[in-house]
Order: sequence, then C-alpha cells, then structure tokens
Amino acid sequence: MSEEKNLDKIQLELDFYKKLNPEAVIFFRKKSLAARLLKISPKDLLSAPDQSWYAEYLALLSIRLENPTLKFFAEQYTEKLRLWFNQNINRDERELAVLGMLQLTEPTDLNIPFNQHLWHKQLVRDVQAVFLDCYVESDYSDAEIATYYLHRQNMARHEKRKMRVAFMVNSYITGEKILPVCEAMKARGDIETFIVVYPSDNSKYLQRAWDYFQKKYPDEKIYSYSLPDLRRLKPDYVFLPNPYDIRRTMPGFRTNDIVKFAKVCAISYGTTLAYAFSDRLFDDFGNFWRNVYFYFPSAETVKAEFLKRFPQDASMNYQHVEFLGFPALKPYYKLEKESSGATCIMWSPRWSFDGKIAGSHFMEYKDDFIALSKKFGDKVKLIFRPHPDLFNELMKKKFMSREKITAYDETLKANKIHRQTTLAGMFDSIRPVDIFITDYSSIMCPLFLTGRPIIYCEYSAAIPLPEYEEMFAALYVAHSRKDVEKYLEELMNGNDPLFERRQEILEKIYDVHKDATKKIVERVVEDFNQSLMR
Repeated sequence: MSEEKNLDKIQLELDFYKKLNPEAVIFFRKKSLAARLLKISPKDLLSAPDQSWYAEYLALLSIRLENPTLKFFAEQYTEKLRLWFNQNINRDERELAVLGMLQLTEPTDLNIPFNQHLWHKQLVRDVQAVFLDCYVESDYSDAEIATYYLHRQNMARHEKRKMRVAFMVNSYITGEKILPVCEAMKARGDIETFIVVYPSDNSKYLQRAWDYFQKKYPDEKIYSYSLPDLRRLKPDYVFLPNPYDIRRTMPGFRTNDIVKFAKVCAISYGTTLAYAFSDRLFDDFGNFWRNVYFYFPSAETVKAEFLKRFPQDASMNYQHVEFLGFPALKPYYKLEKESSGATCIMWSPRWSFDGKIAGSHFMEYKDDFIALSKKFGDKVKLIFRPHPDLFNELMKKKFMSREKITAYDETLKANKIHRQTTLAGMFDSIRPVDIFITDYSSIMCPLFLTGRPIIYCEYSAAIPLPEYEEMFAALYVAHSRKDVEKYLEELMNGNDPLFERRQEILEKIYDVHKDATKKIVERVVEDFNQSLMR
C-alpha cells in the first residue's frame, strides 16, 4: 500500500512539473510523434492532409523549442533520426525521418536532401508556411498545446509603453458586448485601441458591418479588408465577441492562432441565465475556451462551471477567470420609454429548436402572434423580433420552406406587424415596447432591466442559475396561447401584480453589474502593468 502511495506521489510531482514547464510536454509530444511517423507507410505522405496525424503535426511543428536543455535533448534525438535516415537512404522511408527531424530542428540545420516529390503538395506548402512564420489552414488545438501558449503569454514581459488592445467584431450584435470596454479604454491616455471587423462564415454581410462601425465611430480607422494579419497591429490583448471560431474563417483571426501572439480575452457572449446555455457553451466550444487568457463571465456560477471543465490552467494561473459583471447590461437599466400611441408588444422567439439550449416556441406561436392583431386591432402595435438565425434554421430543419417563410412575412405585413430585420442598437429598437413576449434568451436580462413586464414562454430545460432565480420568478410564465392572451389583457388593463417585485430585483441585478466595464478595464491594465520588465 505504501508503495502505491509513493507511486501516486511521484505521479503528482510529474504532473505538477508538466504544468510548470509546458515546453517539456511539447518536447515529448514532438519526440513521440516523430517516432510514430517512422511506423507509417511512405505512401501516406502523398495523402498527408487526410491522415489522422496531420493536423497535430502542423500544430506541434509551429512550436519552436527555446529551452536550452530541451534543445540539447532535441539535438540528441535528431541524431538518432539522422541515423535512421542514412540507413534508409535509398528507400522512400527516409522521408518519414525528415518529417520527424523537422519537428525538432530548423530546416537550415539539416544537411540532408528532401525528396518532396514524395510529399503531398499541401504538406510542402504547409511546412514551408510554418517555417516562414505564416498561418496554415488548421484549427487544431488541444489542452497541452493551449497550456504551452498560455504559459508563454503569462511569462511574457514588455518595456514601458502604451498597451495595445484589439476588439474583433463581425456585426453590430457582437459589438454590443465588448465595445463598452473598447470605449472606456480609448478614453484613457495609456491605451491604443483597434476595432477589427472580420469576415464571418457568410462574408456578404462584411461590408454592412464595416459601414455600421465606421458610422458609429467616424473618427476611427475601422480595420477590415486591409488587414490580412491581425499580428500587424501588435496587440497585447485581443477581445473576441463569441466562442464561434468556425465563423472566424481567416487564418490569424482564430483563437488558436491569436494565442500565439496576444492574450485572448472573452466577455460572455450574452447574459448566461441558465445551466443549459453554459453547458452548451463549454461543452461545444472547448477549443475556444482552452486558449482564453482572460474570461469575464456574466455570473459567479458560470465561473464555477468553467473551472469544473477547465481546471488545469486556471490552477496554474495561466488562465484568469473573474466575475466582474456584464458590461452590455448597463444601457438597458430603466431605459427611457418612447410613446407609440398604442400598447407596443414585442415577440422574440429563439432560433434553435434544440432542447439542449432551451428550444424555440416559434412554430407553436407563429400564427397566434398574428391572431393578436385581429383580436386587439388598433389597441396594439406588434413587433416581431426573430433571432437572425431563425429562418435559416427553419429551412435547415425543414420546418418551413423558403416559400412558406416568404408567405409568412407577407402575412405579417398584411396585419401591420413590423418585423425587425436589423438588430443594430437593440436598446433603441425596444424603446417603444410596453410588453415583451420571449422564449428563453440571453436578452431576457437586458429586457428585464428596463423594468417593463415580460411574458416568458417557458422551456422546462432552461433551469435558472442561482443568480437569476428571482428574476425568473418575476416573469409572467406562459405555457399556452391562452396564457399569453390572459397576461396581455391584464397588463393592458393596468394590472401588473409583479411590478414592485420586478423593480426590487432589477435593482439588485443592476447593482451587481453597473461597474462591470470599469472593473474589466482596470483588471486588464493591472495585468499589463504586472508584465512590465523590472
């Protein structure tokens, strides 16, 4: 038993050393991969991009060993590979040793011939790109590689100078989450800020997004088409608006690329209100979260959930996860109401019908919402605010065809129901709204902070986080069309029994989040100052 305990202790010490010196882990990964390559068929090199080892090979190849001791060990192992190469000098197998040696040394240090006609052309281009310090078309990352880069970022030091921070956006929706921090940093004299509009998976909206931000900030240079490589801005920190790396299609704009030259910062994409949403964010986008240096979640519970899934780097202080509030909430606090001449009602259904992320009631209520126009007539002004992905999802899931969606849109117009086709400046678009009808969504908290009543089309899987249980208890919960109509009639008649409770709870929420922007800016500045050369 004592021997088992002793072995466990040794293993713990080894695990701690691996965390303390992530470059050692990378060295053994490189060495192991080189040995593995010697066992494959040379024919695999002609189809290398399709091989299981390829993406890992490129990711490890991008890491150059810097530790003198590890470089010495790499030289020793390279000599073994060179011997294997010489033993197979007249056989195609020798190229497998070449790939292994490239993992451990620079090509200029290898006085050996390369038979690149045995390589797939993409392999040649990718290897050249890595050693020319260019990006390759790979989004491979894993925990150990992420730890290596986070460790480097944590240990990096700089001379006394201005801090440089880039804010990446691809629409007015994403910008709303991080631009309060950008504006606060820009107002300081010790920080240079850059707004970068990047192309998403659907680049046809890039020009529209660029025009929006140029109009919003007329005195700023908004970077977009003219910035092929984010590194040219030499940012110390890069704020990303969401975890969807799949939508950042350009090499150098993805998280596993950015972490190589800057500290990645993430603010919650929306106010995370329920476990279903935090589970989805962390379970589905692990590659993103592994590379984040600063994460500012929207609740303490979200922070705790993050640390459950990604404990290693935070425990070593390579990642910094701190709840300081959610900056996007402040503009909605008791938002000034605009008169609309009638009771203005907004319906905002979710886009996804997946119960894992709380589902959508669109298919259930789409005709009922139109029926409200006929029921209440001129007493109401109706606004339909679908999630921008809703109609694409409807077609993808074959719930509605393009023709039926067009017909529905025409029915909305015929009943004088305004459909919001742009979500720019949400707090401006909701000013006239008296009553909100909504599915579970991160926008529920901003809407709640206005102080106006919310009819919540409940989804049972959306179990609230402890921080927002009181908020959910102050919503009018509907399970059917009759419930929606009942609450609407009561509210339109001035009967709002949850009013005082709602005001009390929104004050609590606001007090928690009101200084979020200031706290986040101060925390990042503190980190920058701690990295100053002494």
